[in-house]
Amino acid sequence: MDLLNETMRALAFLSRLPVSSRWFRDYDGALASSVRGFPLAGMIIALPAALVLLVTWSLSAFASALLVTAVLVVTTGALHEDGLADVADGFYGGNSPQRRLEIMKDSAIGSYGTLALIFSVLLRTALLATVIGEVGSLQALAVLIGTEAASRAALAKFWQSLPSARSGGVADQAGVPTTNAANSALAIGGFVLAVGYGFAAGVLAVIAAGALATLAYFGFAALCRAKIGGQTGDTLGALQQFVSISLLLGLVIVL
Repeated sequence: MDLLNETMRALAFLSRLPVSSRWFRDYDGALASSVRGFPLAGMIIALPAALVLLVTWSLSAFASALLVTAVLVVTTGALHEDGLADVADGFYGGNSPQRRLEIMKDSAIGSYGTLALIFSVLLRTALLATVIGEVGSLQALAVLIGTEAASRAALAKFWQSLPSARSGGVADQAGVPTTNAANSALAIGGFVLAVGYGFAAGVLAVIAAGALATLAYFGFAALCRAKIGGQTGDTLGALQQFVSISLLLGLVIVL
């Protein structure tokens, strides 16, 4: 029951899907206490897109993948895309940690952020289209669910393992996940990924996707430490995008 509560509370934050207020009874408001539910919330977030994937089977693979990506963006309210754009603008538009954080907090989007969004949407669409074309819609559905679950599990671990770079920011105010909770999220997400990717393309696909996602995780962690000294809510969103792309890329390389 605790895991179900955490999942629904995580879903309310990570998506625009309606969540009943009954899941928030006796809730202290600290999102960090709900990170075990992140990968399961990712699975639920994937469901509307999965339905679109199934009903657009007669379209071209690219058209279907583009619609799926669009539904994912709408379902999350572009939460992670917004983080990616802010990170791109801040990391490469500022010349000091403080200035980078100031730019990231600004709601305006610059050229770096715009390009980052274009590349992210195009890459995810193209990679998913390749998956659909190679393995079919049913297997692509399993890939979609595995990707959304695992990328949010990585987000939970990233949040726990890096210090907060902005005092009073969204991630800072939400608390710090415990190591056990973050590791539990990672285990759940890894399991869902293994089932989905294994079903679609076998064990080698799971290994390749996991390896690339791990490289993306640690590479981005090092970049965050160098640029701003830790993590913020924006970097968590950006990480979800990087891990999603890396997972799909690893799978496509094997196909």
